[in-house]
Amino acid sequence: MKGLMLIKENFELCEALITIDLLRRADIVIDTISLNDELRVMSQSNVEIKCDHLLKDIDLNDYSFLIIPGGKAVFNYHINSDVTMGIIKHFNNHKQLIACICAAPMVLGKMGLLDNKPFVCYPGCETGINGKYQKNKKVVINENIITSKGMGTTFEFAQAIITYVKDQETAKKVINSVYYG
Repeated sequence: MKGLMLIKENFELCEALITIDLLRRADIVIDTISLNDELRVMSQSNVEIKCDHLLKDIDLNDYSFLIIPGGKAVFNYHINSDVTMGIIKHFNNHKQLIACICAAPMVLGKMGLLDNKPFVCYPGCETGINGKYQKNKKVVINENIITSKGMGTTFEFAQAIITYVKDQETAKKVINSVYYG
């Protein structure tokens, strides 16, 4: 099972890197996909990373799940991007995991994928989403969609993804190995 993470200028660095690190510790393959015209992408905190691939160089059918970190990239790009929404549709049509953190659930909300469903996101980003906002939860899992609140919940977010993709035992082992909690 192999996943992809969409990376666009002004993404939230910690949400991306901590999730990648924990998934790779669980022996889950996760590729970073640049939505820019080059592999290097600048985070909202001005840290540049080099992605694994450009979007034009991959086949979505080679992947089993999708992760979208939050940050200004959601407001500046994802929320109005036919590219992002097309990728989400691909994974949703195949009933594959879609995991969004921070502001990224707003894109799912705009697409109607959270209608009448429980979800969580960064406080204030729930406005306009026709779902059931779970303000006291850090992570919400609903069918093939995982949502999480923000950078401070990244460990729980990654743990939920590992549990979904592999199993709870592997997720606990990884979380315990980094002395979280």
